[in-house]
Amino acid sequence: MNLDKIVNILKYTAGFPKSIYVNFRLLPFMEAIRIPIIVSTKTKLSSLRGEVKLQKVRTGIVRIGFGNVRLVDYSNERTIIHIDGTIVIEGKTKIGKGSKIEVGKEATLTFGENFLSSARSTIICHRAVTIGKNSLFAWDSLVMDTDYHDIFDTNDTKINEDQPIVIEANVWLGTRTTILKGAHIPKNSVIAAGSVVAKHYTQENTIVAGNPAKVVKEAIYWR
Repeated sequence: MNLDKIVNILKYTAGFPKSIYVNFRLLPFMEAIRIPIIVSTKTKLSSLRGEVKLQKVRTGIVRIGFGNVRLVDYSNERTIIHIDGTIVIEGKTKIGKGSKIEVGKEATLTFGENFLSSARSTIICHRAVTIGKNSLFAWDSLVMDTDYHDIFDTNDTKINEDQPIVIEANVWLGTRTTILKGAHIPKNSVIAAGSVVAKHYTQENTIVAGNPAKVVKEAIYWR
């Protein structure tokens, strides 16, 4: 057994009490006893008043607060989980170290099969965020379906309602991308580093880049 595997085992072991708490707080008993969710000891559990719905249940299918991004210091990064609404997890899911997830009381966040956020990604879901299978979020990416603060016109009518976000299958968000409310990203897309996406795109297999983002390359695919 090499040193990296030993270190990972120690990290999983250190977070085991927290993992037990998370599973039995969020899942039905017969699912919780299988410990499908493994949480690092560096994870802050800001709120667990919501629920998690697993479409597949096996030990360790969901891992939160781990990863091996070389330029992220594990000892100084803390993952934050705040669940007041519902998270639907369709399969294997990895939430990288230093990531932040907030799900509002009546909101639903859906992770497709084989989702990975590498490190320090942030997802804020106050209405609905849906992420398709085989999607990858690079470090410091931000996805938020809300403006967080209300804005009104002079007739006291709210003008910035939360809007759902849909990220289809096999989408790669580059580092420091920002995905805002109402965005729809088609499958097999790449969102270039630093881009800001705030509208509905329909064309698949493209690279989208810029602020505001636009299609800059067509007929592509990524691994």
